[in-house]
Amino acid sequence: MRVPGLIDIVTVRDPAALRAMAADPRLDRPQTGRGPLLNRLIARLARDTLKADNHLLPSGRAHDDHRRRDLRAALSERLSAPGLEAALEGPVRDAAAYVAGGAGDPLRLAQGLLGPVLIDGFTPSDDTVSAAAAIGRPLNGGTGQQVLDWFTGRSRRARKLLYGAANGDVNAVHAIGIASQNLAASLDAMRAAGLATPAAKVLALAMIAPKRVLRQGTAPAETLGGPVRAGTLVLLSVEDATRRTLDPRVAFLRDAWSGCPAHGFVPALLRRIWTEAGGAS
Repeated sequence: MRVPGLIDIVTVRDPAALRAMAADPRLDRPQTGRGPLLNRLIARLARDTLKADNHLLPSGRAHDDHRRRDLRAALSERLSAPGLEAALEGPVRDAAAYVAGGAGDPLRLAQGLLGPVLIDGFTPSDDTVSAAAAIGRPLNGGTGQQVLDWFTGRSRRARKLLYGAANGDVNAVHAIGIASQNLAASLDAMRAAGLATPAAKVLALAMIAPKRVLRQGTAPAETLGGPVRAGTLVLLSVEDATRRTLDPRVAFLRDAWSGCPAHGFVPALLRRIWTEAGGAS
C-alpha cells in the first residue's frame, strides 16, 4: 500500500521472501521521523509498545545497537546456564499437567517456565499475568488498538510493573511480558492436539510465532518482497508464514540478524513438557 506523502507499507507473507527480508540489515527496526505521515505514526506507536519504564526492550533495538548485542549475549548465557533444567522441574510438571488436560492458566504457566530463566526464584503473580495480558492487546491488535492503548496508558503501566518485577532486566520483561504469550499459545496447541498425536506433529503445531514483525527500510532496496524505499514500513506476517510451513526457522526468524536466541531452548522445552505429559513419541 502506497499513497505518496501519506503511507508506504509492504506486507510480506511468502515464507522465502519473509526469511530473506528478515535477514536484510537494510530493513531495520522502526525509528521515529522516517517516511510519510502515517508511517511515522505507526513507527512511533510500535516503538512505544516496546519500552518498559522508558527503557527499550531488546525487540525494539536497532540492528547496530551495541546494547542489543549485549542483551542477546546475556540471554544466550542464561539459556545455557547450569542448573536451569533443575530449576524448571516444577514449572515443567505443572505445564505438562495442563497439556494432559488438567486445570491451569496457560499464560501463568508460561511465565512460570520463562521467568526463572532470567530471574532467580521467579514465581508468577496475578499482577504479572494481568500485565502480560494487557501488553498483548496492543501488540497483537494492530494500529487501532495501539492508538487506543497509547491514550489509556494501560500497556505502558503494565510494562512498568513488569520492569519492576524483573528488577530492571529488559530481557526478563520481554520474556514474561511478550514471549510468554507465544509459549502460552504453544501449550494450548499441544493440549488441543491430544496426547495420542505423534510428537513430531504436535511440536510442529506448537511452533507459535508473533503475529507480525515490523521493519523499516533505511535505504532504497530491491527485495524478494518488492522494492523498498527509505522509510517504507515492511510488515512481516510471521504467524501466517509459520502456519503455512510449520518451520521453526520462520517462527524464530532463526537466520535473521534479530533471530531469537531461544530458537533451540523453546523446542527442547516443549518436547520435555510433552514427554512429561505422557504424549505419544
